[in-house]
Amino acid sequence: AAIHLMITSSGGFYISMWTKSLISRPRPSIIPQLIHTSGFSYPSGHSITSAAIYLTMAILACRHFQTLSTRISLLILAGIMIALISFSRIYLGVHYPSDTMSGALLGLAWALFMASLFAKTHFAKKA
Repeated sequence: AAIHLMITSSGGFYISMWTKSLISRPRPSIIPQLIHTSGFSYPSGHSITSAAIYLTMAILACRHFQTLSTRISLLILAGIMIALISFSRIYLGVHYPSDTMSGALLGLAWALFMASLFAKTHFAKKA
């Protein structure tokens, strides 16, 4: 589980760096920024990594609970955290809404890909 989380979180970081350098979208200048940031805007690195990390932690935690309601609650809490982090980047004036939305979707896709990869390789029933 620790290796799964480590690979997913570091992969999210590298996906963020690669896509930012590929697209090179400047940060918003329409509203004043509440914090000073540098680098490119699209996609939001915070949204990518938070989505990848929180969804992965929820998926790993769901394996230890039997009831569907508990599993759904964990996934909802992860979704709330991802949404709050993404919204905070817009509120601070350092990202457009499309930056955070696509960042969250990229992070979710990466986390689900890694979860399927780890489920197939480490949790498959041995013959």
